[in-house]
Amino acid sequence: MKIFSKIEILEPYPGVYIPSIDSIVIAELHLGYEAAMAKQGLFLPRVQLKKELEMLEKMLEKRKAKRVIVNGDFKHEFTKGGSRENRELEDMLDFLGRRFEKVTLVKGNHDNFLIYPAKRYGAKLYDEFEIGSYYINHGHKVPGNFEEIEAENIVIAHEHPAIAIYDEIGAKEKMPCFLFGKTRDNRNLLVLPAFSPLSQGSEINTLPKEKLLSPLLKKFADVDELEVIGIRKDVGALKFSKLKNLRFP
Repeated sequence: MKIFSKIEILEPYPGVYIPSIDSIVIAELHLGYEAAMAKQGLFLPRVQLKKELEMLEKMLEKRKAKRVIVNGDFKHEFTKGGSRENRELEDMLDFLGRRFEKVTLVKGNHDNFLIYPAKRYGAKLYDEFEIGSYYINHGHKVPGNFEEIEAENIVIAHEHPAIAIYDEIGAKEKMPCFLFGKTRDNRNLLVLPAFSPLSQGSEINTLPKEKLLSPLLKKFADVDELEVIGIRKDVGALKFSKLKNLRFP
């Protein structure tokens, strides 16, 4: 399924391929999540890294891109992280370095200390990244010059968008989703879902607009006017309508 007729969702996976820059773009890997939860006494099966690598392999079978762009929150811990997280970071960076010619990491709010493993594996780390007609920013803070950026396409993350769907008896299903539409100054805007299979996501159609996570999204877009595309492993991409039509009273 295409977004803006030029960005392809690599369904059934929560990532996109952008032909003009020959790049696969994903966000929110949150590597080390299980180890962080174990510190809090919640022990989860250590499956996230394996599943993320499997998804990337399948995406590469669809589109053999030269570049991968990870738009923030590559890691989960705000601190340096323990040995388990560090091994996962290294395993992922090693995989990306072997499968892509260029590895671009855009810094998210969880990515403190990411610069050190990124350097060891030849990945480039940026606070924000502009390439071709695309401006890529994690979305957790607003750059002071945002309105002066000339790129016509804005790609952010941070929000972890998901859509809550209810059936006739009130049972609820939640699925990750892409949001897309226009910024207030009429540029194309794409909000990526979390790539982590362990992310619960924010129920974007039940969340009041003032409680959005991304200040960039709150300030520069009317979220209710954005279109919604859900993503499910068993069926792929599901096109919904504008968010305002999916809200519950």
